[in-house]
Amino acid sequence: MKGNRWLFAIAMCVLFATMFVACAAPTPPPPQIVKETVVVQQTVAVPQTVVVQAPTKAPEPTTAPKPAITEIVMADSQSGANFQEYFQKVAIPAIKAATGISVKYLVTNEAEQLEKMKAWKPGAGDVHLYFSKNMAAAVSSGVPFEVLDTTKVPNLAKNDPVELKSAANVDLKGAGAVFWRSSYALVYNSTKVSKPPLSWKEWYDRREEFKGHIGLIRPDAKSSSAWRQRLVFLHAFLGDKMTKPIAELQNDPAFKDAWAKLIDFTSYAKKPLASEPVNLFEDFNAGDTWISLYAQDYTMWSARQGTLPPTMKSVYPTEGADIVEASYMAIPANISDDYKAAAFKVLNYLLSDDSQMRLVSTMFQYPGTNVDPNLIPALVWEYIPKMDALKKTAMPRERQRQDLINYIASKAAELTPK
Repeated sequence: MKGNRWLFAIAMCVLFATMFVACAAPTPPPPQIVKETVVVQQTVAVPQTVVVQAPTKAPEPTTAPKPAITEIVMADSQSGANFQEYFQKVAIPAIKAATGISVKYLVTNEAEQLEKMKAWKPGAGDVHLYFSKNMAAAVSSGVPFEVLDTTKVPNLAKNDPVELKSAANVDLKGAGAVFWRSSYALVYNSTKVSKPPLSWKEWYDRREEFKGHIGLIRPDAKSSSAWRQRLVFLHAFLGDKMTKPIAELQNDPAFKDAWAKLIDFTSYAKKPLASEPVNLFEDFNAGDTWISLYAQDYTMWSARQGTLPPTMKSVYPTEGADIVEASYMAIPANISDDYKAAAFKVLNYLLSDDSQMRLVSTMFQYPGTNVDPNLIPALVWEYIPKMDALKKTAMPRERQRQDLINYIASKAAELTPK
């Protein structure tokens, strides 16, 4: 019994120990090992290839391109009323159709226009194409003109190189392009004169046949025909003697004879002598004048316009009717480059076969170029002689002398019938 009590005591101790442990604070879990990844950044020197670029230029502001020039100004100091009308009604519309460029047409006085051009600053000129009355005087004035060549104006190759080189013995320095050639001629009403004289000497010999019907302008008139009519008459009888100095020429028996013939011839003219060309035309229309020496182009144009009989024709006397007078277009140097380009284009068209054909067919004015003759209607040559005839008979340029022109003017009283 005593041994069982001992066992019972031990069991009770175990039971109380277990209960004590269960009631005590919970035991913490064993420690855990936590693994973390730590990134350590470190500057490491590594060899590298470095590309260095040049500084980039700052972009320029974008600007719209300049518009193409569509209009230029042409100043004309050469043309009379007939050609002023021609440019405005025929030539300028043709330029527009061919080039797309409009031309503003300005009639001007050469002396005044040259003074304006002298005052221009480079690039500031407001006239882009100039039709000069006297290209030699224009070049001599000191106004700078563009030097023309076939790279700028290809049709310049159609001009006569001799005429491009000089005018009135003045070096043109490449400034001019020949637009037309003109001359005086014997003009006559073919209904009144069926067989015109073919020389001045023949006309003088037949003066009785034309008595009272020879048209002469007064020697003191403003028109150049006042001296041209007398100058070419004298040349017909003097020939090479026309080159003598005026003091020597006046005393030459041949000159005295030619002068006497001129006074005699004048006495057979229609009286009173015409004061101006308009009066000469009135006499033709009235049937009082049958034949005269006058500007061929203006005469034939007027016949087409109805201000002269439509039966007017012309002929060149064998001793010459007048010099071959070239008229020049030029481009001022003191205009902007874009206007120069447009002016070159217009000038090139004016020298084209199409333009030159229009000129001779409409105005009976000789072309300034070697235009293809097949383009010119045959009808034209029924009214005016071909250019070859003019070249063969024209008075040499150096014989159109100012001192002799002045002499004729000083003798106006002798050359005006009472």
